[in-house]
Amino acid sequence: MAAKTKKKNKHIVLKIVGWIILVAVISFGALAGFKIYRDNENNQTTTEEETQDINTADVNNNSIKQAEPTEDDKTTAGNDAKAKTEELERQQSVEVEKNENGLRIANVVLNEPYKADGKIIISSTITNIVETEGNCNYIFTNGASTITKKTQVLPNAKNTVCEAVVLEKNNLSAGKWKVRLEYKSKLSEGVSETQTFTVE
Repeated sequence: MAAKTKKKNKHIVLKIVGWIILVAVISFGALAGFKIYRDNENNQTTTEEETQDINTADVNNNSIKQAEPTEDDKTTAGNDAKAKTEELERQQSVEVEKNENGLRIANVVLNEPYKADGKIIISSTITNIVETEGNCNYIFTNGASTITKKTQVLPNAKNTVCEAVVLEKNNLSAGKWKVRLEYKSKLSEGVSETQTFTVE
């Protein structure tokens, strides 16, 4: 009877030990599996971050490459800047010629007279000088007849304009007339070429 009980108790102990080993194996396996899962997840996150960093670096590199001017762009910009500098230097180096009186020779351009609404309009420009004060005298001649019309100076950034003369029908007698512009200021003077027009 005692031997039987002892054998039974041994069987129970072995059974309990077996269950303990089984639980331990299962637990170990679960822990190992969880660790592998965690390691894989960490590796995947790191890989994604590295990929993002690489992509970001590629984008930044592309942006930098796009922002950098090409050799052609540099050459074109350099040529444009050089041309502008040379033009500025050329303009600054050009001096207006002076006449025997020490006055600058004004380049006076008299535009061809034209008709509008029965009126004759004559205008002119001093192309090489910018001045705010000066005398614009349109000189009209027809045989022995001479008539002078004075107008104001209209300066701008590039030249000097003499205000146009507008002739009504009764301003001049019928016939062929000649007109020239005489310009004079404290610093400059000049005379235009003569234009011819007909008053009917």
